[in-house]
Amino acid sequence: MNNNRSSRHENKEKKVNRLYNLLIAVVAVLIVFVGGTMILGNKDKSDNQAETTQNNPQTNDQKTDKAAKKDDDSSKEDQATDDQATDDQSSEDDQSSEDDQATDEESNDSDSQAEVEKNPEPGVAERKVDPSWDSVGTSQDAPAATYKKGSTDWNEMLKAVGEGSGISPSNMTVWRLGNNGGVGKAVATVSPKGNSSTKYRVQIEWVDGEGWKPAVVDKLQ
Repeated sequence: MNNNRSSRHENKEKKVNRLYNLLIAVVAVLIVFVGGTMILGNKDKSDNQAETTQNNPQTNDQKTDKAAKKDDDSSKEDQATDDQATDDQSSEDDQSSEDDQATDEESNDSDSQAEVEKNPEPGVAERKVDPSWDSVGTSQDAPAATYKKGSTDWNEMLKAVGEGSGISPSNMTVWRLGNNGGVGKAVATVSPKGNSSTKYRVQIEWVDGEGWKPAVVDKLQ
């Protein structure tokens, strides 16, 4: 009896062990299969990506060309900006040069209108008559002919003398200011302050409604 039971127990354990071994083998096969499938799948994916890149080399080239084109366009825009700035500066320089030239021409025209005579008489180094001299304006109806220092007429006459001599009345030493042959004519001898060696004799005339104006300027020796 006991032997039969023992024999059945051993047979049962053998069957269980075979079942375990079979299950282990099945699991091992599944693991190998799944692992192989994953490895092969990743390899195929890598190969497909490599093949896609190889079959489409233009993609990278196009990206490179687009980047190069963008840099080239940016460079052209910068160059255009620099060229525009250079052109603008050149235009400003040309305009400035033209303005300076126009000013010089006006000055030359004014000088060319002036009549200058060297040593016209003893004691006179230079005599100048300039048609561009203009009246200095007036608040008087007629010259006072009093030659009173500080009067309106006196101050207006000095302004005309300064117009002809080029000396400002505020920087002028007046050696003489008096009549020059009539109510509407006067003559002054002046020099710059602090420079008595340079003297000018300036003849001025009255213009009705406009005031005094220079007529003849002599630079004295």
